[in-house]
Amino acid sequence: MNRELLHPITATHIQDYARDGAVCIRNLLDSDWVARMRLAADRVIADPAAHGKLSISQGETMTSVCYMWRQDADFRDLLFHSPVAEAVGRVIGSRAIRIYHDHLFHKPPNSPKVMTWHMDATAWPVSGQMAPNIWIALTDVRAENGRVEFLAGYHRYCVENKIEHGFKEGQASGPCPDFEKQRSDPDRKFITWDLKAGDAVLFHPLTPHFSKGNASTTDPRIGLALRLFGDDVRWNPLPYKATIPGVPELPPGQAPDGEFFPVLWCAS
Repeated sequence: MNRELLHPITATHIQDYARDGAVCIRNLLDSDWVARMRLAADRVIADPAAHGKLSISQGETMTSVCYMWRQDADFRDLLFHSPVAEAVGRVIGSRAIRIYHDHLFHKPPNSPKVMTWHMDATAWPVSGQMAPNIWIALTDVRAENGRVEFLAGYHRYCVENKIEHGFKEGQASGPCPDFEKQRSDPDRKFITWDLKAGDAVLFHPLTPHFSKGNASTTDPRIGLALRLFGDDVRWNPLPYKATIPGVPELPPGQAPDGEFFPVLWCAS
């Protein structure tokens, strides 16, 4: 299992992330990591409630579980002994990377579950642009089985105009637009990637994203999302933001630290 990056993070990765708010990182994990994490994922899929906190999207047609790293050695080892945190730190330009939480998604064959357009920043009880999501493919992913799509560059518009779309009325700047209705707009740029197991997509917390159901009759779609914190993240609790199990509210403006936000990687 690779502890070091199999391929260096390049200026192109950094530039693409800054411009589009999402970048594909190929071969982030080797086949040994993929095999180990597939077995770990299968345990969670078989008994979701036993392995972490059920997400609001958990249901009969999709497994959606968070915080496995706190009690499962495989998920914890991935955080501390793989190159994932280093890759994220080098792309976003953070000197240190901490874990917020992990989140396993499994869409089985024939799953109709659609993840509508949304951005992650609204859910996190923090402020800062260095709170990205890195979505790691544990199975091959393509259009048929529900790859994730992104609205390129929209994060820059949000930063410049201080916009943060919520999940419903009354949250932040109001609900995220339904960008499905804007597919033909020449001013919109939609991006996505077919992924091999071990590939990953890193995206900004203000980047809208979406995925269709799994139309394959044979192939599951399994992805492990790691939500991570960098240097500029500060505590910013609001009534509609997610709570963090075991963590009392911190003073607004304080940087997250302590046992529930351990450092995974520091720049040398």
